[in-house]
Amino acid sequence: MNSTPRPFTTMPAILTVLRAKALFSPPADTTAAETIPSDTPIERRGKAKRVLIIGAGLSGLVAGFELMRAGHDVTILEGQMRPGGRVHTLRSPFSDGLTTEAGAGRIPANHRWTYKYIQQFGLKTIPFAPESLATLVSIQGQQVSLTPATRLSQHFDLSREEQGLGLAELAERYIVPAIRTIRSSSDITAPDWPPASLQKFDQYTLPEFLRGQGASRAATDLLLSGALTQKASALYVLRVLAATDLNRTEKIQGGNDLLPRAIADRLADRIIYGSRVVSFAEEESRVSVTFLQDGTYHSLEADYLICSLPFSVLRNLESMPHFSQLKRQAIREMPYMSMVKVALQTKTRYWEQQGLSGFVQADLAEIWSPAWDQASPRGILQLYQEGEVAEELDRMSPEQRLRFAASYIGKVFPGLSPDFEQSTSYSWQLDKFACGAAADLRPGDLYSWYPAVASAEGRIHFAGEHTSATPAFMQGAITSGYRAATEVNERS
Repeated sequence: MNSTPRPFTTMPAILTVLRAKALFSPPADTTAAETIPSDTPIERRGKAKRVLIIGAGLSGLVAGFELMRAGHDVTILEGQMRPGGRVHTLRSPFSDGLTTEAGAGRIPANHRWTYKYIQQFGLKTIPFAPESLATLVSIQGQQVSLTPATRLSQHFDLSREEQGLGLAELAERYIVPAIRTIRSSSDITAPDWPPASLQKFDQYTLPEFLRGQGASRAATDLLLSGALTQKASALYVLRVLAATDLNRTEKIQGGNDLLPRAIADRLADRIIYGSRVVSFAEEESRVSVTFLQDGTYHSLEADYLICSLPFSVLRNLESMPHFSQLKRQAIREMPYMSMVKVALQTKTRYWEQQGLSGFVQADLAEIWSPAWDQASPRGILQLYQEGEVAEELDRMSPEQRLRFAASYIGKVFPGLSPDFEQSTSYSWQLDKFACGAAADLRPGDLYSWYPAVASAEGRIHFAGEHTSATPAFMQGAITSGYRAATEVNERS
C-alpha cells in the first residue's frame, strides 16, 4: 500500500485518519464476505424452487438475480415504484444532470463483492471526493484545514498527554489497539461472531469507550467528527472499522443506483412494483404472502421466502409467522439510525477557487460536494446529519430544514446565500419503506438477540445490511443477498 499521506477525504475522522496514515489494512482473507462470487451462477441443487422475495433493495435484488441464474422461479414484491431501497440517487430538482446520494454513498476499497457486481454489470467507479483539494474539520467552533501536518493542539483543548499528537497518533493511542484485538480474536465475518472474549467492548458506546481509554473531550470530538453513530455499541462500530479498508473510497459514476437498476433490468417482470406486503405465513410445505396493490389485496404462494425488509419495517406488518423468541425480540428491538440529508444547488463551486474540496468533517455531521466530478459549473453542498439533530430536522418544515442546512453550511463556506439556487432533502426515518437509515445496535444487543438476526426460520430466510458483517454499506446488502440465495438453493 502507498503510505504517502494524501489530502483527507470526508469520512468520520477515525476512518479518515486510519486511511491516511495506513495504520492498518484488513488482509485480503479477512475482508467482509470472504469469498468473492464468480460470474458462474450458483449451481442448482435438485429441482427448481418457487421463491418469493420481499423487497427489491440491493439484498433482495442480488438474491433474486442469483436464484434466477440458478434456474429457480423467483418473484420479488416491492412496495415502491423503483428498485434499490436505501441505495437511492437524487436527480431532481437539480440542473445540468447533477446528482447526489440520499442513501448509500461510499464504496470502500476492500468491498470486493460490491466491485464484483459493479464490474459484472459494466459500470464504472470514480473517487468519492477530489484528492487534490483540502478537506476541512469544523469542531467546537474551530475550523481547520485537515492535513497530516496540522498541529491540533494549536486549535483544540487537548490534554497534557495529548499535546503534539495528530489525529493519527490519537487514533493509535485510543482506537487501534482495540481494533487489533478484535481482528486477532476471531473471524469477524463468522456467523457465530462475536466471541465471549470481546464482550468487554460491548458495554459502552464509542464515546464512552474513548473516554474510558483516557481521551479528552477534544480528542473524543475530533475522533468522532463526521456522521458517525454516537449511541451504538463500541464493539459494533469497531467491528466495522476492523473490516473496512479505506485506502480508497469510490462511488459509481452516474449514481450508485445504477447498480440496483441494472440488476432489476435483468430480473425484468419478476419484480412486481407497487406491491406493499402486509403479512406472510408459513405452512408445512409452503409459504404465502399477502400484499396490497392499487387498493386491492393479492396473495402468492411459494416453496421458500426471503425477507429483506429492515426489521424497522417488518415489525409493523399486520402478521407474520410465529418465529423463535430471539428472532421476535430482534425484530421488535433492533434500533435504526436516524439520518437526514439536505442538498443545496449552487450557481458555482466557489469553494474550489479557495482550494477547498467542499467536504467537511464537523460536529456530528458531514458536508459533501457530491457533484465535484460532474460536467457543470454548478455545484451541490449537502449536509449529512445523523442522530438527534436529524430527528429535529424531521420535525421541521421543508423551508425550516433548508434554512438550518444553509446556515450550517454557510458558516463553513461563506458566500452560500447569493450563490444558492434550489434544494431538496431526504429523511430515512420518515420513509415508510425504510423507517431508518441502517441498523444501529446498542450496548448489550450483540450478546442478546443478535445471533438470531440472520438465521433462517423454517422456510423463511433473511437478508439485508442488518444481517451482515458490514452494516450500512452496499457490501452488507450484497453479501447477505448472496448468502440467502445460497441457503435457499441448498434446501432439499
